[in-house]
Amino acid sequence: MVQATATTSESGGETWSNRAAFMLAAIGSSVGLGNLWRFPFEAGQNGGGAFVLLYIVCVALIGLPVLVTELFVGRRGRKSAVGSVVVIARAEGQSIWWSLQSWIGMLGAFIILTFYSVIAGWVIAYVVALFGNLISQVIANGPSAFLAGAFAGETSEEVTARFVALLNDPMRMIAYHAVFMIVTVSIVARGVKKGIEGTVKVLMPAFFVMLIVLLVFSLLQGDFGRAANFLFGIRLSDLFTGIADGSVINAALGQAFFSIGLGSALMSTYGAYMAKDTDVPGSARVIAIADTSVGIIAGLAIFPIVFAAGLDPAGGPALMFLTLPLAFQTMPFGAVFGLIFFCLGFFAALTSSIALLETSTKWVDEQSSGNHRVASAMALGTAAFVIGIANALSQVPAGGGDGGATRDLFWNTFYPGGEFPLFLSNGAPMVLLDFLNELTNIILPVSGFIAAIFAGWVVSTSTAREAIGFQSDRWFNRWRFLVRYVCPIGIGAVIVYSAIIAPFFLS
Repeated sequence: MVQATATTSESGGETWSNRAAFMLAAIGSSVGLGNLWRFPFEAGQNGGGAFVLLYIVCVALIGLPVLVTELFVGRRGRKSAVGSVVVIARAEGQSIWWSLQSWIGMLGAFIILTFYSVIAGWVIAYVVALFGNLISQVIANGPSAFLAGAFAGETSEEVTARFVALLNDPMRMIAYHAVFMIVTVSIVARGVKKGIEGTVKVLMPAFFVMLIVLLVFSLLQGDFGRAANFLFGIRLSDLFTGIADGSVINAALGQAFFSIGLGSALMSTYGAYMAKDTDVPGSARVIAIADTSVGIIAGLAIFPIVFAAGLDPAGGPALMFLTLPLAFQTMPFGAVFGLIFFCLGFFAALTSSIALLETSTKWVDEQSSGNHRVASAMALGTAAFVIGIANALSQVPAGGGDGGATRDLFWNTFYPGGEFPLFLSNGAPMVLLDFLNELTNIILPVSGFIAAIFAGWVVSTSTAREAIGFQSDRWFNRWRFLVRYVCPIGIGAVIVYSAIIAPFFLS
């Protein structure tokens, strides 16, 4: 039964209208391009079933305890992610420097927003292109056009060239990036109830309906058997190799943090709007299960299409923008379901981006008396947009790429990490967007590591037990053990592997 809550929190701010609204917002913040874009290509590049198994283990043993931690910190503090840690630290007689964890997470969320919006702009570009092509085909050929594949009338080379052409058109990338950021800012500026909550109440149900529709299409038209074997067929050699060299575990935990939004201050921020009687452990379980399920369902919806088209499931980051359009082109009804897929991507990106912007907007807004949410959201959105322009320009192929006009811009020849091993990709230095993406792969686990130490060793047992509200001491003790020992050791090992061992000794 959904319980109504008060309209204001103890600190005088807004709260979610009810638990259902909170759950939709929290699931929306975690379900994003990390599920539709990143999870499939990570699974494809890391052995399929072995990666999925280790990902689920990482979510259960590390992701879920950290998620509970971030939610209870936000609900206990009733402020921004930074402010909430300060409130708890002072109450425990501890240093407010523990708020460094939230500062790191909030910085990570803002950095992600600057390039997330660019990638979301690519999604918008494909929505526009698929819709335009479908309409033109309907006008030319009548209703039978709905039976055709995506981008009917084009060769596979022309379909592939669409993404290259987009990257070679900086103004178009920036324009779509601007559209996405304007929509994000306008939602956050309207506040929790009218903006964020009102948006997720519409988008999340639509998202899940479209995802199931796409899954059914994939079951009927794709090679579901090969896809299921790829995702769930655990080859012991792959599993042991992934554990031995650390690569698959590293990818699995990194995906868990990126997908659920751990370490980025998102859940602490949303937790501040929770009612006092909201079940924190139960909410965390639902969020983690929903996020994991969406990733797996997305894999089951995407890989049958890829296999049926005879394409490479390990297509990497280009899977969404190169491989899938080709796959939808070869399938009946591909035009319609290709459009549905990219609309899914837009919805997922938007519900995550508003959470990414809300983390810093809430902190800026609470630094002064009065309600300055609109100005805070606009200022931060503008800053993210400006940095995003540099990210977009960094993706323009240097020298024109694939026959394009020469475009040696500053940003596509600027390598902020230089020759530092951590920021090399296949031996080549990373441009800005790729550099920031790799940087956040370190920032989020570091923030999560500090959060686990803070909750496990700094917050008193009595405070944690009362604030979280586990139904039994047994479950509380399990969480306490995981957050004290398993999470710091597991996250710390991954940080050492990804930041030191892999770039310096395995490259």
